[in-house]
Amino acid sequence: MVNFLSRVVMSFSGFVATIVLTRTLGQDRYGTYVVVLSVLAWTAMMAQFGIPMAIKKRISETTDGNYVLSGLAVQFGMYSVLAVCLWLARPFLNEFMGIQATWVLIAMLGVRVGLTLVQSILDGQHLVHLSSVLVPVEWTFRSVIQVVFVLSGAGIAGAFAGYVAGALVAIVLGSYFISVPRYLPSKREFQKLKSYAQFSWLGSITNRMFQSMDTMILAVFVSHSLIAVYEVAWNLASLFAIFGGSISQTLFPEMSEISSSEESKSEISDLLRVSLAYSGLFIIPGLVGAALVGDVVLTIYGSGFETGYYILLILTFARLIYGYSRQFLSTIDALDRPKLTFYVNTVFVATNLCLNIILTWKYGWHGAAVATTVSSTVSLFGGYYFANQIVDITLPVSEIGKQCLAAGIMAVSVLGGRIVFGDSIPVVVLLVGIGAAVYFIVLLAISQEFRQTVEDNLPVSLPLLSTE
Repeated sequence: MVNFLSRVVMSFSGFVATIVLTRTLGQDRYGTYVVVLSVLAWTAMMAQFGIPMAIKKRISETTDGNYVLSGLAVQFGMYSVLAVCLWLARPFLNEFMGIQATWVLIAMLGVRVGLTLVQSILDGQHLVHLSSVLVPVEWTFRSVIQVVFVLSGAGIAGAFAGYVAGALVAIVLGSYFISVPRYLPSKREFQKLKSYAQFSWLGSITNRMFQSMDTMILAVFVSHSLIAVYEVAWNLASLFAIFGGSISQTLFPEMSEISSSEESKSEISDLLRVSLAYSGLFIIPGLVGAALVGDVVLTIYGSGFETGYYILLILTFARLIYGYSRQFLSTIDALDRPKLTFYVNTVFVATNLCLNIILTWKYGWHGAAVATTVSSTVSLFGGYYFANQIVDITLPVSEIGKQCLAAGIMAVSVLGGRIVFGDSIPVVVLLVGIGAAVYFIVLLAISQEFRQTVEDNLPVSLPLLSTE
């Protein structure tokens, strides 16, 4: 719950900042900012090369060994090498990004790698709630500084400054809670990190390709103004997926810790079922809501953004599929079988890269969105196949069906409200709130499991939620 609420705060602060940036910088300059962030994401992936995932896994499964210092040493070395390479390649990078910002990119890379390292250590030490708090801290500080600087006339430089400042604050705060063993790491720790990272690195590439490969390819074929619209649609789609991400991040260290016990497979099978049951809790009604009022919501970002309506629908569906896929792959990783996820991720990477190039070249940004959806579907089937080889999978078809039914009833209320009251922004915002209330009330009424889950997570017992 802490993880989820943290992501909600992050999304809200990011939502406000994005509106300010798009309206102040304009589509073209905001699109340039998005391209720089996409390059940053890929360079961060190369600098990490699976190390954060390996650190989280090794720390979570044992109290032996100093994986904090060994991970820090490896990560710092990889970042230093990549920073030098980026500086040498600055003429090409600046031309691709459309701005002289390589030195800014290196600074942003440093804080991004540092924050990811801190979060991985906290997750591994079963402090997911503290790691989660860093997310809204970073985004809130980032958003406030960006808004202040951009409105004061700093332009895109203010956006970059906010990014760096927000990450630095989160790094300092998170580092305070890290427990560091009081002895130096041995060769064994480095070897165990390597044994896991050599397979998990492709998982980081997969995640990065899902989030920004389409943006990178679009930068070759379309204008930065269209990229700005695409990115806004992607951010909205991602907003609906935050609950599924919270489940995956929270359950991984728990699954990892119990993976060595005799009853581990039975327990993990139960946890996997729970993760699948609630992965679509928000994004299923989010997809329905996007179809009903997404065109109006996009106009909040400024004139011209409503053209991303169909992109929003496709990307939201892609996030839904990918969310279920990550639950399977996270379970496999928690059981220390990164080689299996490596196979799935290899197919995903190849599919995503080929389809993005071909479909974007042929159909523009619609092709990029479809490529993301198809590759996510491939990952879903691959993850299910391999997860089913090592644990008994019980698909929560009934719970997912009830979520779809509740979303359908919500759709009737929202559509009726739009027909009667119109489609102005204030009306649509009100309808979104009403629709969310209808969805959860209906779901509480028809799903005993959901009622029990809500009651178990409330600080006090409510008679209306009683399942007895």
